[in-house]
Amino acid sequence: MKHKLDTWKRQWQWLVQALEQKGASTFITIDPPAPEREIAEAESRLRIQLPEEFRSLLKDGSGKVLVYWSLPCETIKPFDVSGEIGWGTDQLCFSDFADEEMEGQRRYLTFHVAGNGDELLLDLGSPSGTSVVHWAHETAEFRLLAPSITAFVDRVTELGCVGAEEWQYPYFCGEFGLDLESGNSKRWKAWLNQYLTLSLEQAQEELPLLITYTEMNGVDKEVAAAFARYDGEAVLQAWLKRASAEQDPNQIESLMCFAGDVLKEKAADVVRSLWSEAPAVKVSPSTRAYLSARCLPEGEGLNQVLEMLDVSAKQNKLSGYEANSLLQHFGSRRVLEWMEEKVSFPYNGWDTLYVHSQPSVSDILHWLSGKDVQRQIVISALSSLPEDYVLFHSDVDAQQVRSLLEQALDTAVLKKEKQVIRKALERLA
Repeated sequence: MKHKLDTWKRQWQWLVQALEQKGASTFITIDPPAPEREIAEAESRLRIQLPEEFRSLLKDGSGKVLVYWSLPCETIKPFDVSGEIGWGTDQLCFSDFADEEMEGQRRYLTFHVAGNGDELLLDLGSPSGTSVVHWAHETAEFRLLAPSITAFVDRVTELGCVGAEEWQYPYFCGEFGLDLESGNSKRWKAWLNQYLTLSLEQAQEELPLLITYTEMNGVDKEVAAAFARYDGEAVLQAWLKRASAEQDPNQIESLMCFAGDVLKEKAADVVRSLWSEAPAVKVSPSTRAYLSARCLPEGEGLNQVLEMLDVSAKQNKLSGYEANSLLQHFGSRRVLEWMEEKVSFPYNGWDTLYVHSQPSVSDILHWLSGKDVQRQIVISALSSLPEDYVLFHSDVDAQQVRSLLEQALDTAVLKKEKQVIRKALERLA
């Protein structure tokens, strides 16, 4: 077992290091082997003799392991997965599955609890005594993952440690658990290997490969510069071809947003078509608004979105969340003028949009002296301004805003309202 763990350890460490370099959120801990005393205490607490295979994993391998990763949100991946695998003597327990008969059998031994509350279990009643089963805490469903703990760690390690929440395993499972030879498993392993090894230097030699790299890593200055080496029309057609080949609507949205980030005004005509009855690609209103902000002249793109919102407001009460999702990317003070007569309680979403819309000191003073909902919105917005946001250019401006905030604090009745005002004052300090 020590040899096995040494091999897994090298694979985990390489995986985590490679993922970190890609900007993923990662965590890894591998404790030394558990002393016999620690294992004996766990057995005494559980009132069982641990299966020899699992006992060896703890005694000759590691008493506690946790490997975790989550890819950056901009990464377009073929399956909605993250990574989590682990065990520990301190996690060993017999869970209450709300089934008195099952609890009495003491058949399933929990060895790892996932972040969402799902559990990885040893099926002590299986032929090996260490068959690994996943239990979904919300649906109370069991899923076989492997015939033994060693097979489980082998398989899940080859898959990049995917898990341990219920929606991640079905992609890769067959009748006998995780199936490394299934189409999905092969596709995932190939994607993960390319994600971890493909460099921008390699990708920029071929336009389709550069698009693949962008799907995996997003757009930054270096990626934009790599696309600039190609003819703009060729780049546009390549992105449209890629989007038309995609079946997942969510991924189509992401692809089109990346295309807009890369092409900007070169994609203006395509973005204009998105507002027509025969769009080049079908996308959601939020993606259409995002692309309008990125690729159209400000007046043209913003007018289209404002007109759409005005139509929506005539049919249903307009929420701040909806308005923010469609207007935040414009970063325009014109949005503040439009908001003035549209805002209402509850103000959630409106305050976020206020921050995104580049308010000046005069805007803030105007709203602080306006209707109650306007005042509440700007106070909440001030309390959440980014640390690097430069608002004041003179002490006079700062004092005017502080005075109005202090007046609001004096007249505020609700404790929550007072807390938000104090937070805004602290932020401005």
